[in-house]
Amino acid sequence: MDYNKSDLKNIAKLLSGAGNVMLPELIVIDETALYECCYDMQLDTSILDNHEYQLDVFLKFLIQLAMDDKLVLFIDFYFNKYMENRIHGLTVDGYNVFLLKDKILTALNSLWSIRSQEFGIDNSKISMKSVVFKQYDKMGEGGFCTVYNCPEDMLVVYKVLNTVEKADVGSVHRFKREFDIMEKENDSGYTIKVFDYDSKALVYSMEKASISLEEYIETNVLKDTEKDEIIIRCAECMKYLHSKGVIHRDFHPGNILRNYSKEWMVTDFGLAKDISSRYSHQTTTTHAVGRAWFTDPLQLFALKDGNFRTDMFSLAKTIDYVVNANMSGTPHKYSSVVYKATASNPENRYESIEQMYEDLVSICGRLKYESPDEIIKTLLIQYDETKKFDVVQLVSLLNKDTEGVLMWNLVVEFGRRICSPFVSIINISFEIALREIRNVSSTMQASYHKWDDYDVVAYWAIGLINERKNANDEINIEAAKIIEYVASNVSRYDIKSASNSLKNNSSIDGHIRSELSYHEGY
Repeated sequence: MDYNKSDLKNIAKLLSGAGNVMLPELIVIDETALYECCYDMQLDTSILDNHEYQLDVFLKFLIQLAMDDKLVLFIDFYFNKYMENRIHGLTVDGYNVFLLKDKILTALNSLWSIRSQEFGIDNSKISMKSVVFKQYDKMGEGGFCTVYNCPEDMLVVYKVLNTVEKADVGSVHRFKREFDIMEKENDSGYTIKVFDYDSKALVYSMEKASISLEEYIETNVLKDTEKDEIIIRCAECMKYLHSKGVIHRDFHPGNILRNYSKEWMVTDFGLAKDISSRYSHQTTTTHAVGRAWFTDPLQLFALKDGNFRTDMFSLAKTIDYVVNANMSGTPHKYSSVVYKATASNPENRYESIEQMYEDLVSICGRLKYESPDEIIKTLLIQYDETKKFDVVQLVSLLNKDTEGVLMWNLVVEFGRRICSPFVSIINISFEIALREIRNVSSTMQASYHKWDDYDVVAYWAIGLINERKNANDEINIEAAKIIEYVASNVSRYDIKSASNSLKNNSSIDGHIRSELSYHEGY
């Protein structure tokens, strides 16, 4: 059989207990053990008889076995009869024999340099198998593809379509489409480079990455500045892809890799859709549509529904993961963008990645603390110039309001003008809106205020109910409670009259009207 002397020398070290794997003493091959194996296998021992035993003697013995085409038989004997005879002692010493065998087999294959061969197990029997890619070189495996290191070039890996998938025409088409999309963007600077598609073997080579963003976050504590850089980079990658008409549909930290130039790049376009091209086989279903937490529910069970907005949903979840280093969804400075990009109603989301990118860049640049009063002054200037509010900016400011009084100040300053923007906040994130209207209510009841302030806040609450007539939810109930408090507890005459009008308005949900008292004479 073909062999390299250096491989056999390393195998001799391994089985003698001097290799990289720490073998239990029970299965280390020393002179006595080797004679035992020879006698049981009826092998010639002349090499052992004529020399003082040492590692070189064991090497000569292995070389002779290889020349006589008996090396695999010896390895099989070692794995089966020799180790099995010691299984009781290994178990008593705390070893799992199956895991131990697997560990030794992996080590053997790592030492066997002949590219087309590796040791394998079939029905417990060791044999030499002809392979294209060696298991030792495997970097990772999914349900669709397996990635292998390239021993000849440390900067290249091979991506291979799994055997089961090769029999599926849809999977083959998807694999080729992935390569075509990525190859087209090889010079973009935003995607991992791919090369040399083999249509027969269904394999292509690609630029090797040093680490995935997922693994990088799991193994490092990132500074805020680095988090900002990664978030903006991820947005830039998606911005580029969308500009080319490419919807990724599987965007998450596991598919964002850092290459050897230390740039974060996008990979794994197996689910991607290039809307600028026509394909005869459209991917509409798959075994796993992305990773559930990062995937828009609209896309989760119907891949064909993936679009630019569902892509931005995945980017938003990736931003959450980068900032929090987990999937908790804990609020942070980018949460306003996340809430808008993941709103349950797609119509309330960003229309384009350019809009989302602009908001991310804007928030990234805001570093200094501003008091609620300072924020109000800034918003007043902006409103005087534009006559409108930036809802994403409002959500971001509200999220940073540790004192819980900013929404009260906004309502007192802007009154009914803040009604429609607040309804937009409800559409983006019901939870944030509910928190803020409760903050307004608690601030109102916590201390005394100017009479006019009570009126302004009550009219704001009336405006909310009028804009959301058919809504029977916690926000409208909170709005009704604010009106009731100002009318009954603060006893504001105009609000009593307005409250009566609401209570008599049959177009407003009855549950909301039931929160209001009727005030005689108003």
